[in-house]
Amino acid sequence: MSQLSPQLVSEARKYLSPSQNSLINDVQTVLKSLEGNHIGDYSFLVAPASKAYEGYLKDFFLKTGIIDNYNYESDRFRVGKTLNPSLRYKRYSIYQKLAALNEEGEELAEKLWNAWKFGRNEIFHYFPNNLKNLSRDEAEERITMLLNAIVTSGRFYNEYLKGNLL
Repeated sequence: MSQLSPQLVSEARKYLSPSQNSLINDVQTVLKSLEGNHIGDYSFLVAPASKAYEGYLKDFFLKTGIIDNYNYESDRFRVGKTLNPSLRYKRYSIYQKLAALNEEGEELAEKLWNAWKFGRNEIFHYFPNNLKNLSRDEAEERITMLLNAIVTSGRFYNEYLKGNLL
């Protein structure tokens, strides 16, 4: 049985585009179809949620004015590179731009980065001697982390629009 909170999924959906919501539907469909099965690595469950998260982040960065339409549509724009706190003092650092928005921006940037790192990078990259095989529960934890980051940033954006974060 899935441990993914229906309330969290429902709240995250409010901030997602139709195509991003479709990817979350895929996660739920696969989770349901795999009930009672055992697989050695459930990392693949995270893929659709990770793709939805990347699309959501690009939308979020565009709406907040952190990126322009050119970068939004570019196939060269890399969310992970610009969100990485290790590169925060580089010219195009989204991490730094979020931190500069207000005092809550850096905390948000850290949350978005952690969700990116654990919900995407560790899932899709190969690390010798550490394959990062995920149990079903671990995969659902990663999906939950991604959805929580979406909800937190969606709420942040709503407060930003109200002018409460300037």
